[in-house]
Parts: sequence; structure tokens; C-alpha cells
Amino acid sequence: MSYINDALRKLQKEKKTRYVAYDNIISAPGKKPETSQKWPSIIGILIVCFFVAGIIFFLYENEDKKVPATQSIGAPPLAPTILAEPKPSKKVESKQQTTKAKVITVQEINESKAFFEQALELQREGKLEEAKKLYRKVVKIDQYNVQAFNNLGVIYMGEKNYKRAIKRFNNALDIKHDYVDAHYNLACLYAQKNDVPQSLFYLKNAIEFNQEVRQWAKSDGDFKALANLPEFKKMMEKQ
Repeated sequence: MSYINDALRKLQKEKKTRYVAYDNIISAPGKKPETSQKWPSIIGILIVCFFVAGIIFFLYENEDKKVPATQSIGAPPLAPTILAEPKPSKKVESKQQTTKAKVITVQEINESKAFFEQALELQREGKLEEAKKLYRKVVKIDQYNVQAFNNLGVIYMGEKNYKRAIKRFNNALDIKHDYVDAHYNLACLYAQKNDVPQSLFYLKNAIEFNQEVRQWAKSDGDFKALANLPEFKKMMEKQ
């Protein structure tokens, strides 16, 4: 027994001596080694680092692929800006206006007056075709002769050529908007056409420019169809 005990003690003593250098590494029975506690923390930190690095890389790669805010994906391209035409300068406008104006010489003025007097005499004599030719010569020379335009309109109205008559009366009004004869003749023309509203319109204009028109209208046969209308009567009675 003592021999066996001595052998056991010796063996135990040799065992402690053999592992004394590894005391810091080998844990005591019932305890986990300290290194096993550090590994989960290290792994967790590495996972977070890789996750953050992945996010940064994803954002950096997609930065260049962003679409400008002014145009969305799949939207049609923006329309180009259309520049307005530059307005002509005042010099150009004045030049265009001066070219439109016709310069009449003294000789042409005298010739125009002579044609007008001849045309007027022919019109009174009833030679209307010859009068029209001379009136046309007058307005060709002098495009501002309101009397020639008006008299041409009267001849056309007598021929029942209302379209040309209206045109000539309006030519006269374009030159002189308050020209009474043209307003009155248009009132007569539209009365002949049974266009009562237009006839009353131009008759009212003529009366406003010249109060004597009431006396003309009362004795004018063109207004017989309008004589019994309340509007016409009121127009004739108004002072």
C-alpha cells in the first residue's frame, strides 16, 4: 500500500511539473477559456464594418447614375427655347412708311383736278361709263381723293353693283372717317338691300356728323321702307 501511495504521489508531482508552463492557457475545470468570450465581439465588429463599407460603396456607385432633377426617367426631352423674332428698329419702320406714301407732283395735282371736273360733269349728264373711267384715273393719281371714291360708289350703287359700291364708300371712310356723304350713301345702299340694322347704323353716324342729314332722309325715297319704323321716327325727331 505504501508503495502504491508513493508511486501515486510521485506521478501527481510529475504531472503538475509538466503542465506548469501552460497554466495561463489551460483554464481551470468548470470555466470557459477567456479567448472563447472575445471571438463573438470581434466577429460582430467585423460584420458591422463590412455592412457599413457595403453601404458606402453602393452610394458611391449610384452617385453618377442619378438623373437631373429637371427631367425624370422616361419623360420626353425638354422642348428647346424658341426665341422671338427681333422687332424691327424705328429706322426700318419709318423707311417702310415713307415708301408707302406716294409723292404727287404739281403737274399730277392739276391733272387730277381736271379729270375730276370732267368726271363730275359727265356724271351729271348721265354718261356714267365715261365718268367712271375718269374717276379711276383720279384715284390712281391721288389716292386720298375722298370725293372721287364717293362718286364712284354712287355710280356703282345706281348700277346695283353693291359690292363695289360698298368698297368705294369704305375707301372714302378709311381716308376720312367722318365723311358725311359716304355714311349717308351707305345708309341708302343698305336700305335698298333691306338691311335695316346696317342702314340705321350708318344713318345715325351721318346725323351725328351733320344734323342736316335728317332733312335729307325725310325726303329720300330710299328710306320709304324705314319711314314707319319707331327707330327711324325717333332718329328723325331727335333734336
